[in-house]
Amino acid sequence: MVKVDRYRVVARFARLFPDPAVFEDQDRLVERYLVHSGLPKEKAIYLYQPEGEINPVDDSGKPAVASGAASFRFQGKNIMAEFMPNASLTLEYYDFGTGLSSEDHSRLWKKQRVGEMSFQLRDFGHETQGLNLTNVSELYEMMKKQSQTTSLSSIELAKMPENTFQVTVAYLKSQLRKSSEQDGLEVEVYAARDLSASEKDSLEKRLTRPSTGSTVYVILSKPSQLMKIETS
Repeated sequence: MVKVDRYRVVARFARLFPDPAVFEDQDRLVERYLVHSGLPKEKAIYLYQPEGEINPVDDSGKPAVASGAASFRFQGKNIMAEFMPNASLTLEYYDFGTGLSSEDHSRLWKKQRVGEMSFQLRDFGHETQGLNLTNVSELYEMMKKQSQTTSLSSIELAKMPENTFQVTVAYLKSQLRKSSEQDGLEVEVYAARDLSASEKDSLEKRLTRPSTGSTVYVILSKPSQLMKIETS
């Protein structure tokens, strides 16, 4: 059983300008903010945001719209730009092992500044979840010791909410790649639900067992010998 901390933050901007710090590469918005606020960069590899666009809403919960223009500090210059008044962003992320407590996370969010914009922290939520997850280091070592040029294994991530499933796959992928790079090997991680029927069929034949919506495939190989998923 692996314990994972899930955080939910609501940041309200009196004026939300089109700052790239918020609207570009949104999948790493939390990571950028926390590192800028004092999180050691080497710990950021344990933070994961669910994929997807982060959409601002107004105080009534409706999509925020630009309704004014004002001077905005950007890259050292003052420019005129439209802004969304009283716009809030809801940010969700998971901590798979930074070693920070919920108090540490709360303290970092109290910096309350993204790019050139300040915000009010309107909500900070935390819960710890237990995941029935294979030990990643043990899985990697087991696959590395197999005699085949290419090793194939599968993991079942059963009974997980969609967001948790998504970030857990991202966690597995990054941790396995970190280990494989140290050994000069290559790794690929696929969620069965994201593969075509023919791709799943190819992998199921190799493992001689059917996949489920919770199956994750891991392929470990030497460089230039990475196993391709057959689709014919």
